[in-house]
Amino acid sequence: MQKFRIRFFLFLNAVIVISSCNQYRHMQKIQSDESCIQKFKPVFTQVMYRTSADVIGKHLSGLLVFKFMADSSTRVVFSNEMGFSLFDFGFGPGNEFMVYQILPQFDKKSVIKTLRKDFELILFRNMDYPQYFTLKDSSLLYHAFPQTQGINYYITDTNCRQLVKMQRASNKKPVMEAYEIGDIQGNSPDSIQIRHLNFSLNISLKKITQIASQ
Repeated sequence: MQKFRIRFFLFLNAVIVISSCNQYRHMQKIQSDESCIQKFKPVFTQVMYRTSADVIGKHLSGLLVFKFMADSSTRVVFSNEMGFSLFDFGFGPGNEFMVYQILPQFDKKSVIKTLRKDFELILFRNMDYPQYFTLKDSSLLYHAFPQTQGINYYITDTNCRQLVKMQRASNKKPVMEAYEIGDIQGNSPDSIQIRHLNFSLNISLKKITQIASQ
């Protein structure tokens, strides 16, 4: 009997710990509204950002350019002040992703995968509306888009007037958060902050100017 009580106590504690770690468990699932989140999708036609990044223990600064290409892909190019490309990614139709160039010390599958997922969140990619659902807490709506691994959340106020933040998350808690500042609707944000919660990878973007179309 004593052994049973001990085992039951340990099991009960494990259930409590697991439940308490799920930051989305308390939220209520509500009717989704596609038009709410779509209006916040930024337009990165051709825009340049002054950029500061801390990636795997290295501090980098330079310029990051988003450019919409003639083939309907979007290029994301990060260069240092001397014009040397640190990485050059392409995001094509569907789930297409290309690495055109990357600095050798960052040419690691885990780093490329993380950066890819970060920019896919910012670019509002992989938004499968048949799987889209919305969670509500006391003051926010969590617009959820399940991914192959984890979930992307676009978090708005309950009246859908403001995009508060974005999250990449496991099934239980966020692993990365991103913030966009400025009039996003129909525009590119004035600044973007990307912050990882489980390891050191942070990126800060401040818009310099729109690039004239060529």
